[in-house]
Amino acid sequence: MADFEGNNRETLEDDFCLLEDSDLEGDVDERFYELPILSPKAKAKIPVDYNKALKYVDRKEAGLEDVLRDHALHLLPAKTLFRFKTVSRRWDHWISSPLFAHRQTTYFKNVSGLFCQVADHSPSFISFNQDAYGMPDPSLSFFPEPVKVRSSCNGLVCCQGIEDDTYYICSPVTKEWKKLPRPNLYHGAKAAVVLAFEPYVLNFNESYELVCAVTFPDYPVVYFEIYSSRSSSWRVSDTICYELDGSGLHDGGYYMKGVVYWESSSGVILAFGLRDEQCGFLPLPANDEEYGNGALAMKHGELCYIQPRYQDNVCTINIHGNMDMSLKSVINLPYDAGSAFGVCRVLGFINGDILILGLGTRVVSYHVKEQKVELISQHEGGACTRYIPYVNSLVSLRHPLIRDKGLIV
Repeated sequence: MADFEGNNRETLEDDFCLLEDSDLEGDVDERFYELPILSPKAKAKIPVDYNKALKYVDRKEAGLEDVLRDHALHLLPAKTLFRFKTVSRRWDHWISSPLFAHRQTTYFKNVSGLFCQVADHSPSFISFNQDAYGMPDPSLSFFPEPVKVRSSCNGLVCCQGIEDDTYYICSPVTKEWKKLPRPNLYHGAKAAVVLAFEPYVLNFNESYELVCAVTFPDYPVVYFEIYSSRSSSWRVSDTICYELDGSGLHDGGYYMKGVVYWESSSGVILAFGLRDEQCGFLPLPANDEEYGNGALAMKHGELCYIQPRYQDNVCTINIHGNMDMSLKSVINLPYDAGSAFGVCRVLGFINGDILILGLGTRVVSYHVKEQKVELISQHEGGACTRYIPYVNSLVSLRHPLIRDKGLIV
Protein backbone atom coordinates (compact mmCIF):
# COMPACT_ATOMS: atom_id res chain seq x y z
CA MET A 1 0.00 0.00 0.00
CA ALA A 2 2.83 2.34 0.88
CA ASP A 3 4.54 1.59 -2.46
CA PHE A 4 1.29 2.29 -4.27
CA GLU A 5 0.87 5.67 -2.58
CA GLY A 6 4.50 6.55 -3.26
CA ASN A 7 4.13 5.73 -6.95
CA ASN A 8 1.01 7.89 -7.14
CA ARG A 9 2.81 10.84 -5.59
CA GLU A 10 5.70 10.48 -8.03
CA THR A 11 3.29 10.38 -10.95
CA LEU A 12 1.49 13.50 -9.77
CA GLU A 13 4.77 15.33 -9.28
CA ASP A 14 5.91 14.35 -12.77
CA ASP A 15 2.65 15.30 -14.48
CA PHE A 16 1.74 18.62 -12.89
CA CYS A 17 3.23 21.45 -10.93
CA LEU A 18 2.15 24.88 -9.78
CA LEU A 19 3.35 27.77 -11.92
CA GLU A 20 4.57 30.87 -10.18
CA ASP A 21 3.86 34.42 -11.37
CA SER A 22 7.38 34.64 -12.83
CA ASP A 23 6.52 31.81 -15.23
CA LEU A 24 3.79 33.81 -16.94
CA GLU A 25 4.79 35.99 -19.85
CA GLY A 26 3.27 39.36 -20.64
CA ASP A 27 1.13 41.72 -18.64
CA VAL A 28 -1.10 39.55 -16.44
CA ASP A 29 -4.07 40.80 -14.45
CA GLU A 30 -3.84 38.81 -11.20
CA ARG A 31 -7.55 39.08 -10.41
CA PHE A 32 -8.31 36.75 -13.32
CA TYR A 33 -6.53 33.85 -11.64
CA GLU A 34 -8.46 32.65 -8.65
CA LEU A 35 -7.09 29.11 -8.81
CA PRO A 36 -3.51 27.79 -9.17
CA ILE A 37 -2.57 27.24 -12.79
CA LEU A 38 -1.44 23.70 -13.64
CA SER A 39 1.10 23.03 -16.34
CA PRO A 40 1.35 19.46 -17.74
CA LYS A 41 4.69 17.67 -17.77
CA ALA A 42 6.55 20.47 -15.99
CA LYS A 43 9.07 20.10 -13.21
CA ALA A 44 7.94 21.41 -9.85
CA LYS A 45 10.17 24.10 -8.37
CA ILE A 46 9.10 23.33 -4.80
CA PRO A 47 8.63 19.64 -3.87
CA VAL A 48 5.33 18.99 -2.13
CA ASP A 49 5.21 17.00 1.09
CA TYR A 50 1.88 15.24 0.58
CA ASN A 51 1.79 13.70 4.06
CA LYS A 52 2.00 17.13 5.69
CA ALA A 53 -0.52 18.56 3.23
CA LEU A 54 -3.05 15.84 4.03
CA LYS A 55 -2.60 16.31 7.76
CA TYR A 56 -3.10 20.05 7.35
CA VAL A 57 -6.32 19.54 5.40
CA ASP A 58 -7.65 17.13 8.02
CA ARG A 59 -7.01 19.57 10.83
CA LYS A 60 -8.20 22.73 9.15
CA GLU A 61 -11.72 23.82 10.00
CA ALA A 62 -13.38 25.66 7.15
CA GLY A 63 -14.80 29.01 8.20
CA LEU A 64 -18.28 30.24 7.31
CA GLU A 65 -16.82 32.64 4.75
CA ASP A 66 -15.06 29.79 2.93
CA VAL A 67 -18.20 27.64 2.96
CA LEU A 68 -20.28 30.46 1.47
CA ARG A 69 -17.67 31.15 -1.19
CA ASP A 70 -17.27 27.52 -2.25
CA HIS A 71 -20.82 26.22 -1.91
CA ALA A 72 -23.37 29.04 -1.93
CA LEU A 73 -22.35 32.22 -3.76
CA HIS A 74 -22.50 30.71 -7.25
CA LEU A 75 -26.13 29.68 -6.65
CA LEU A 76 -27.29 33.29 -6.21
CA PRO A 77 -28.61 35.73 -8.86
CA ALA A 78 -26.56 38.60 -10.25
CA LYS A 79 -28.26 41.48 -8.44
CA THR A 80 -27.80 39.79 -5.06
CA LEU A 81 -24.14 39.12 -5.84
CA PHE A 82 -23.50 42.75 -6.75
CA ARG A 83 -24.86 43.76 -3.37
CA PHE A 84 -22.62 41.19 -1.65
CA LYS A 85 -19.56 42.75 -3.29
CA THR A 86 -19.81 45.51 -0.67
CA VAL A 87 -19.31 43.05 2.22
CA SER A 88 -15.51 43.22 1.99
CA ARG A 89 -12.64 43.51 -0.45
CA ARG A 90 -12.25 39.75 -0.47
CA TRP A 91 -15.89 39.25 -1.45
CA ASP A 92 -15.57 41.91 -4.12
CA HIS A 93 -12.49 40.10 -5.42
CA TRP A 94 -14.26 36.71 -5.52
CA ILE A 95 -17.43 37.93 -7.19
CA SER A 96 -15.54 40.09 -9.72
CA SER A 97 -13.50 37.11 -10.91
CA PRO A 98 -14.41 36.01 -14.47
CA LEU A 99 -14.01 32.39 -13.37
CA PHE A 100 -16.63 32.93 -10.68
CA ALA A 101 -18.95 34.56 -13.22
CA HIS A 102 -18.56 31.50 -15.44
CA ARG A 103 -19.35 29.19 -12.52
CA GLN A 104 -22.43 31.20 -11.52
CA THR A 105 -23.66 31.14 -15.12
CA THR A 106 -23.29 27.37 -15.14
CA TYR A 107 -25.26 26.73 -11.95
CA PHE A 108 -27.85 29.52 -11.71
CA LYS A 109 -30.75 28.69 -14.04
CA ASN A 110 -33.84 30.14 -12.35
CA VAL A 111 -36.04 32.35 -14.50
CA SER A 112 -35.79 35.73 -12.76
CA GLY A 113 -38.21 37.95 -14.63
CA LEU A 114 -39.59 39.02 -17.97
CA PHE A 115 -38.43 41.51 -20.55
CA CYS A 116 -41.59 43.18 -21.79
CA GLN A 117 -41.97 45.45 -24.80
CA VAL A 118 -44.91 47.10 -26.52
CA ALA A 119 -44.45 47.57 -30.28
CA ASP A 120 -41.32 49.68 -30.91
CA HIS A 121 -41.13 51.24 -27.45
CA SER A 122 -38.06 50.70 -25.27
CA PRO A 123 -38.08 47.39 -23.39
CA SER A 124 -38.53 47.18 -19.63
CA PHE A 125 -37.94 44.43 -17.10
CA ILE A 126 -40.46 42.83 -14.73
CA SER A 127 -38.57 41.29 -11.82
CA PHE A 128 -40.05 38.34 -9.95
CA ASN A 129 -38.18 39.56 -6.87
CA GLN A 130 -37.09 43.20 -6.74
CA ASP A 131 -34.51 42.54 -4.01
CA ALA A 132 -32.85 39.59 -5.74
CA TYR A 133 -33.20 40.02 -9.52
CA GLY A 134 -32.30 43.01 -11.65
CA MET A 135 -29.86 44.74 -13.99
CA PRO A 136 -28.32 48.23 -14.30
CA ASP A 137 -30.14 49.25 -17.52
CA PRO A 138 -33.47 47.43 -18.09
CA SER A 139 -34.23 49.56 -21.17
CA LEU A 140 -31.02 48.30 -22.87
CA SER A 141 -30.10 51.84 -23.85
CA PHE A 142 -26.41 50.90 -24.17
CA PHE A 143 -27.02 49.72 -27.74
CA PRO A 144 -26.17 52.14 -30.58
CA GLU A 145 -29.79 52.06 -31.79
CA PRO A 146 -33.26 51.23 -30.43
CA VAL A 147 -33.80 47.47 -30.29
CA LYS A 148 -36.49 44.84 -29.91
CA VAL A 149 -35.86 41.94 -27.53
CA ARG A 150 -36.27 38.79 -29.61
CA SER A 151 -35.01 35.86 -27.51
CA SER A 152 -33.19 35.01 -24.29
CA CYS A 153 -31.40 31.93 -22.99
CA ASN A 154 -29.59 31.39 -19.67
CA GLY A 155 -28.63 35.05 -19.22
CA LEU A 156 -27.81 36.01 -22.80
CA VAL A 157 -30.29 38.12 -24.76
CA CYS A 158 -30.79 38.46 -28.51
CA CYS A 159 -32.02 41.84 -29.75
CA GLN A 160 -32.79 43.17 -33.20
CA GLY A 161 -32.29 46.73 -34.32
CA ILE A 162 -35.49 48.60 -35.16
CA GLU A 163 -33.81 50.65 -37.89
CA ASP A 164 -32.15 47.96 -40.04
CA ASP A 165 -32.93 44.55 -38.43
CA THR A 166 -29.34 44.06 -37.21
CA TYR A 167 -28.95 41.28 -34.64
CA TYR A 168 -27.17 41.87 -31.32
CA ILE A 169 -26.24 39.51 -28.50
CA CYS A 170 -25.80 41.02 -25.06
CA SER A 171 -25.41 40.32 -21.36
CA PRO A 172 -27.76 42.82 -19.62
CA VAL A 173 -25.92 42.52 -16.29
CA THR A 174 -22.46 43.37 -17.65
CA LYS A 175 -23.82 45.53 -20.54
CA GLU A 176 -21.45 43.74 -22.93
CA TRP A 177 -22.82 43.38 -26.43
CA LYS A 178 -21.82 42.05 -29.82
CA LYS A 179 -23.13 43.03 -33.24
CA LEU A 180 -23.65 40.03 -35.50
CA PRO A 181 -22.83 40.06 -39.22
CA ARG A 182 -25.59 40.14 -41.79
CA PRO A 183 -27.21 36.72 -42.42
CA ASN A 184 -27.07 35.16 -45.86
CA LEU A 185 -30.86 34.98 -46.19
CA TYR A 186 -33.39 37.73 -45.62
CA HIS A 187 -34.93 37.40 -42.16
CA GLY A 188 -37.07 40.51 -41.80
CA ALA A 189 -38.37 42.19 -38.66
CA LYS A 190 -40.53 39.24 -37.54
CA ALA A 191 -38.16 36.36 -38.10
CA ALA A 192 -38.71 33.16 -36.10
CA VAL A 193 -35.36 33.45 -34.30
CA VAL A 194 -34.29 31.56 -31.16
CA LEU A 195 -31.12 31.92 -29.06
CA ALA A 196 -29.52 28.66 -27.88
CA PHE A 197 -26.98 28.86 -25.06
CA GLU A 198 -26.03 25.93 -22.81
CA PRO A 199 -23.50 26.97 -20.14
CA TYR A 200 -21.43 24.17 -18.71
CA VAL A 201 -18.20 23.89 -16.77
CA LEU A 202 -15.84 23.45 -19.73
CA ASN A 203 -17.59 25.95 -22.03
CA PHE A 204 -15.27 28.83 -21.11
CA ASN A 205 -16.00 30.65 -24.35
CA GLU A 206 -19.71 30.82 -23.44
CA SER A 207 -20.41 29.71 -27.02
CA TYR A 208 -23.95 30.11 -28.31
CA GLU A 209 -26.00 29.74 -31.48
CA LEU A 210 -28.78 31.81 -33.01
CA VAL A 211 -31.24 29.79 -35.07
CA CYS A 212 -33.71 31.29 -37.51
CA ALA A 213 -36.49 29.44 -39.34
CA VAL A 214 -36.54 31.43 -42.59
CA THR A 215 -39.69 31.52 -44.70
CA PHE A 216 -40.50 33.10 -48.04
CA PRO A 217 -43.82 34.49 -49.33
CA ASP A 218 -45.65 32.16 -51.73
CA TYR A 219 -43.16 29.32 -51.13
CA PRO A 220 -44.24 26.55 -48.70
CA VAL A 221 -40.72 25.76 -47.47
CA VAL A 222 -38.69 26.56 -44.37
CA TYR A 223 -34.92 27.06 -44.39
CA PHE A 224 -32.79 27.05 -41.24
CA GLU A 225 -29.96 29.55 -40.89
CA ILE A 226 -27.62 29.29 -37.92
CA TYR A 227 -25.18 31.78 -36.44
CA SER A 228 -22.38 30.21 -34.38
CA SER A 229 -20.28 32.24 -31.96
CA ARG A 230 -17.44 29.74 -32.51
CA SER A 231 -17.05 30.73 -36.15
CA SER A 232 -18.63 34.22 -35.86
CA SER A 233 -20.55 33.54 -39.05
CA TRP A 234 -23.92 32.47 -40.45
CA ARG A 235 -24.51 29.16 -42.20
CA VAL A 236 -27.58 27.82 -44.02
CA SER A 237 -28.35 24.24 -42.99
CA ASP A 238 -28.71 21.55 -45.65
CA THR A 239 -32.02 20.59 -44.05
CA ILE A 240 -35.08 22.08 -45.74
CA CYS A 241 -38.62 21.60 -44.45
CA TYR A 242 -41.11 21.08 -47.30
CA GLU A 243 -44.02 19.78 -45.23
CA LEU A 244 -45.02 23.02 -43.54
CA ASP A 245 -46.52 26.26 -44.74
CA GLY A 246 -43.95 28.59 -43.21
CA SER A 247 -46.20 31.64 -43.31
CA GLY A 248 -47.82 30.57 -40.02
CA LEU A 249 -44.69 30.21 -37.85
CA HIS A 250 -44.76 32.05 -34.56
CA ASP A 251 -42.06 34.75 -34.54
CA GLY A 252 -40.88 33.49 -31.15
CA GLY A 253 -39.68 30.01 -30.25
CA TYR A 254 -38.43 27.82 -27.44
CA TYR A 255 -35.07 26.11 -26.88
CA MET A 256 -34.56 23.06 -24.69
CA LYS A 257 -31.87 20.37 -24.54
CA GLY A 258 -30.39 20.93 -27.97
CA VAL A 259 -33.68 21.31 -29.85
CA VAL A 260 -35.47 24.46 -31.04
CA TYR A 261 -39.27 24.49 -31.22
CA TRP A 262 -41.68 26.84 -33.00
CA GLU A 263 -45.47 26.98 -32.82
CA SER A 264 -47.28 27.18 -36.12
CA SER A 265 -50.80 28.08 -37.21
CA SER A 266 -50.89 24.80 -39.16
CA GLY A 267 -51.65 22.77 -36.03
CA VAL A 268 -48.12 21.42 -35.45
CA ILE A 269 -44.93 22.29 -33.56
CA LEU A 270 -41.84 22.47 -35.76
CA ALA A 271 -38.72 21.01 -34.10
CA PHE A 272 -35.11 21.42 -35.25
CA GLY A 273 -32.19 19.56 -33.62
CA LEU A 274 -28.92 21.44 -33.46
CA ARG A 275 -26.72 18.35 -33.31
CA ASP A 276 -27.97 16.41 -36.31
CA GLU A 277 -29.75 19.39 -37.93
CA GLN A 278 -32.87 17.35 -38.63
CA CYS A 279 -36.40 18.71 -38.43
CA GLY A 280 -39.62 17.05 -37.30
CA PHE A 281 -43.10 17.74 -36.00
CA LEU A 282 -45.10 17.42 -32.83
CA PRO A 283 -48.88 17.82 -32.73
CA LEU A 284 -50.10 21.16 -31.41
CA PRO A 285 -53.13 20.81 -29.14
CA ALA A 286 -56.30 22.17 -30.69
CA ASN A 287 -57.00 25.75 -29.68
CA ASP A 288 -60.38 27.34 -30.19
CA GLU A 289 -59.14 30.65 -28.79
CA GLU A 290 -56.95 33.31 -30.36
CA TYR A 291 -53.66 31.95 -31.72
CA GLY A 292 -50.65 32.57 -29.52
CA ASN A 293 -52.15 32.43 -26.01
CA GLY A 294 -50.46 29.12 -25.18
CA ALA A 295 -46.75 28.56 -24.58
CA LEU A 296 -44.08 25.89 -24.83
CA ALA A 297 -42.32 25.30 -21.53
CA MET A 298 -40.34 22.76 -19.52
CA LYS A 299 -42.03 20.95 -16.64
CA HIS A 300 -39.99 18.50 -14.56
CA GLY A 301 -37.36 18.32 -17.30
CA GLU A 302 -39.82 17.48 -20.10
CA LEU A 303 -41.25 19.57 -22.92
CA CYS A 304 -44.87 20.56 -22.45
CA TYR A 305 -47.43 22.87 -24.00
CA ILE A 306 -49.49 24.99 -21.62
CA GLN A 307 -52.80 26.19 -22.95
CA PRO A 308 -55.56 28.35 -21.44
CA ARG A 309 -59.14 27.24 -22.06
CA TYR A 310 -62.38 29.11 -21.43
CA GLN A 311 -65.80 27.84 -20.49
CA ASP A 312 -68.53 30.10 -19.14
CA ASN A 313 -65.93 32.86 -18.66
CA VAL A 314 -63.92 30.60 -16.36
CA CYS A 315 -60.31 29.97 -17.32
CA THR A 316 -58.57 26.63 -16.82
CA ILE A 317 -54.98 25.76 -17.74
CA ASN A 318 -54.39 22.55 -19.67
CA ILE A 319 -50.89 21.04 -19.60
CA HIS A 320 -50.02 18.74 -22.53
CA GLY A 321 -46.94 16.55 -22.71
CA ASN A 322 -45.17 13.52 -24.21
CA MET A 323 -44.47 13.11 -27.92
CA ASP A 324 -48.17 13.11 -28.76
CA MET A 325 -48.84 16.25 -26.65
CA SER A 326 -51.65 14.48 -24.86
CA LEU A 327 -53.43 16.13 -21.93
CA LYS A 328 -51.49 15.47 -18.71
CA SER A 329 -53.16 17.71 -16.14
CA VAL A 330 -55.68 20.51 -15.71
CA ILE A 331 -55.28 23.51 -13.40
CA ASN A 332 -58.40 25.34 -12.32
CA LEU A 333 -57.68 28.98 -11.60
CA PRO A 334 -59.30 30.05 -8.31
CA TYR A 335 -61.08 33.09 -9.78
CA ASP A 336 -62.93 34.31 -12.84
CA ALA A 337 -60.03 35.14 -15.12
CA GLY A 338 -62.17 35.53 -18.22
CA SER A 339 -64.50 38.31 -17.12
CA ALA A 340 -62.44 40.01 -14.40
CA PHE A 341 -59.08 40.46 -16.12
CA GLY A 342 -59.56 39.92 -19.83
CA VAL A 343 -57.72 37.48 -22.12
CA CYS A 344 -55.49 34.95 -20.36
CA ARG A 345 -52.04 34.36 -21.85
CA VAL A 346 -49.57 31.74 -20.63
CA LEU A 347 -46.13 33.37 -20.34
CA GLY A 348 -44.21 30.45 -18.90
CA PHE A 349 -43.87 27.73 -16.31
CA ILE A 350 -40.88 28.40 -14.08
CA ASN A 351 -38.85 26.92 -11.24
CA GLY A 352 -40.87 23.75 -10.90
CA ASP A 353 -44.43 24.76 -10.06
CA ILE A 354 -45.08 28.44 -10.81
CA LEU A 355 -47.23 29.51 -13.73
CA ILE A 356 -46.71 33.01 -15.12
CA LEU A 357 -49.86 34.38 -16.69
CA GLY A 358 -50.77 37.55 -18.52
CA LEU A 359 -54.30 38.61 -17.59
CA GLY A 360 -55.19 41.72 -19.54
CA THR A 361 -52.76 44.39 -18.32
CA ARG A 362 -51.64 42.32 -15.32
CA VAL A 363 -48.87 39.77 -14.95
CA VAL A 364 -49.51 37.29 -12.15
CA SER A 365 -47.86 34.17 -10.79
CA TYR A 366 -49.86 31.13 -9.79
CA HIS A 367 -48.21 28.72 -7.33
CA VAL A 368 -49.65 25.36 -8.33
CA LYS A 369 -48.96 23.46 -5.10
CA GLU A 370 -50.10 26.27 -2.81
CA GLN A 371 -52.92 27.34 -5.16
CA LYS A 372 -51.93 30.95 -4.52
CA VAL A 373 -52.04 33.90 -6.91
CA GLU A 374 -49.64 36.85 -6.64
CA LEU A 375 -49.69 40.06 -8.65
CA ILE A 376 -46.27 40.68 -10.20
CA SER A 377 -46.89 43.75 -12.33
CA GLN A 378 -49.55 45.91 -13.92
CA HIS A 379 -48.84 48.08 -16.94
CA GLU A 380 -50.26 49.33 -20.21
CA GLY A 381 -50.08 47.28 -23.37
CA GLY A 382 -52.08 44.17 -22.55
CA ALA A 383 -52.32 41.68 -25.40
CA CYS A 384 -49.95 43.79 -27.56
CA THR A 385 -47.05 43.28 -25.14
CA ARG A 386 -44.28 40.83 -25.92
CA TYR A 387 -42.77 38.95 -22.96
CA ILE A 388 -39.37 37.22 -22.92
CA PRO A 389 -38.26 35.17 -19.86
CA TYR A 390 -34.80 36.04 -18.54
CA VAL A 391 -32.26 34.39 -16.19
CA ASN A 392 -30.30 36.88 -14.03
CA SER A 393 -26.77 35.50 -14.52
CA LEU A 394 -23.30 37.03 -14.65
CA VAL A 395 -22.59 35.59 -18.11
CA SER A 396 -19.91 37.45 -20.02
CA LEU A 397 -19.21 37.55 -23.75
CA ARG A 398 -15.47 37.52 -23.03
CA HIS A 399 -13.34 34.45 -22.32
CA PRO A 400 -12.73 34.32 -18.53
CA LEU A 401 -8.99 33.68 -18.97
CA ILE A 402 -8.35 36.48 -21.47
CA ARG A 403 -8.15 40.12 -20.48
CA ASP A 404 -9.91 42.31 -23.02
CA LYS A 405 -11.04 45.76 -21.99
CA GLY A 406 -12.30 46.73 -25.42
CA LEU A 407 -15.92 46.77 -26.58
CA ILE A 408 -17.11 43.58 -28.17
CA VAL A 409 -18.51 44.64 -31.52
